[in-house]
Amino acid sequence: MAGALALTLVLRATAAEDTDEGPDRIDVSDYPPDQRERYEVFAVKCSKCHSLARPINARLTADEWQGYVKKMARRPGSGINEDAAQRITDFLRYYSTRQEQKRKPGDPGAKKPDPARTGGK
Repeated sequence: MAGALALTLVLRATAAEDTDEGPDRIDVSDYPPDQRERYEVFAVKCSKCHSLARPINARLTADEWQGYVKKMARRPGSGINEDAAQRITDFLRYYSTRQEQKRKPGDPGAKKPDPARTGGK
């Protein structure tokens, strides 16, 4: 059992590093003004600790972002307070929803929510 857990953690860590490849910015010029403002908060805060390519290419669903952002906010030096966390979460949910709508149901990039990340939802 412990071996399976360790393997899962290694695979998830590797998968997270793989998401650093790909676009590292988003053209938000056609986004609503409130989402453009949230993008700026996201870009400034999240780039303090890692490349923006990581969250941009993560393919988390809209429902998965809140817990993930809370986890990042707890990291020392993140500078993400409660207000910034909410703005970042709102932006990433919006972005994820747009990305999900672009993908077709049979697309290999399409995915269903991970119950382990969404609290069983």
